[in-house]
Amino acid sequence: MATKHSLAGQLGGALPAGIDALSEEEKALLGEVFGDARQRQSAELVRAVEDGLKYVPALLRGAVRRAVGL
Repeated sequence: MATKHSLAGQLGGALPAGIDALSEEEKALLGEVFGDARQRQSAELVRAVEDGLKYVPALLRGAVRRAVGL
């Protein structure tokens, strides 16, 4: 279950004051939504980089992948 501390960690900073008004169930749902959004964002970023590599000459793609950490 998401706590204020874990929500703050997912957001990377202080939480808005309105978070205190949420129930524990709502906080848990919010934590799940943030986690799902992060996973989708990461997957889309990887897909975008892979699509961008199509414009890099084939001989250089491996080196570029290693350089960007893929």
